[in-house]
Amino acid sequence: MKYDFCCVGSALVDITFQIDDDFVLKNEKRGIPKGAMTLIDKEDQIKIIEELKSLGKVPEKACGGSATNSIVAASLFGSSCYMTCIAANDDSGEFYLEDLSDNGVDTVSKLYDSHLPTGQCLVMVSEDAERTMCTNLGINTIFSTSNIDEEIIKVSDSIFIEGYLIASPEGKESFQKAIELAKLHNTKVLVSLSDSFIVNSFKNDLKELLSIKCDLVFCNEAEAREFSERTHEDEIFDYFKSYTSNLLVTKGHEGCVGYDQNTLIKVDGFAVNAIDTNGAGDMFAGAVINKLNNGYNLAESAKFGCFAASEIVQEIGPRLSKEGYKKIIESFSSL
Repeated sequence: MKYDFCCVGSALVDITFQIDDDFVLKNEKRGIPKGAMTLIDKEDQIKIIEELKSLGKVPEKACGGSATNSIVAASLFGSSCYMTCIAANDDSGEFYLEDLSDNGVDTVSKLYDSHLPTGQCLVMVSEDAERTMCTNLGINTIFSTSNIDEEIIKVSDSIFIEGYLIASPEGKESFQKAIELAKLHNTKVLVSLSDSFIVNSFKNDLKELLSIKCDLVFCNEAEAREFSERTHEDEIFDYFKSYTSNLLVTKGHEGCVGYDQNTLIKVDGFAVNAIDTNGAGDMFAGAVINKLNNGYNLAESAKFGCFAASEIVQEIGPRLSKEGYKKIIESFSSL
């Protein structure tokens, strides 16, 4: 089987709650900054979940993980995809693998027997639609180079790697092996920087890994500034050219900017009423890589990405129904 994309990332199940500004302040007092991703112990995560439930909050459960959301989007837009990840032999692990299969994404069918649970991300969406994430990696902490499948990379046109991977103990080595195998087999390398926390915490490691010259890097404004240690757009772009031949920087409702080889790109956003930004960047990346695989240039692909992201922020959660992805394709074609 040949794949348009293979993906390397964390298998997570999202537990999403709506929160008010008072709870945002509570989180900040316990060291959980609004709008960012914080790694958290399982016990602390459970305590916050129970606290939210005691306030009458009802969670929504969905399979997640940044790369997972992107590759599911690419699959439902029509790409052939494979997900490289590990999940524990528990209810959440079964739920995760069934979800991938149901959305047309191939993966290893093995569930791992471990004292560690399947990874879980507590997502808290505040009144201004901003999402704050508390992630317990669970079994993802034992993801290693042995989980990187050379044959899958060999038969894939591109590999998509999430920056979050580097947070696991053997993440850097796994990241490096995936890139080296991709280069060996002429598989394009696409990377998402994932989160400002990741860039800030693992900046030197990321720079070392990305020095191989990626084919495309995705990031938002904060991640771009953190990685480049620059503030002006032209300086940021010049800096990134040492690491990638193509760059897309998302700017929320304003759209995105970047460059394709040496051509500057600017795509305006689509005006909508956003109620939940969770998954917007993931949807953007999934939409972009799907269009690129279908022969569109980066600017055209970025426009589709911005449109798809504008649709996901109007819903609760990081995913749409299957019908929702079909409607995005139909609506975009009529623009």
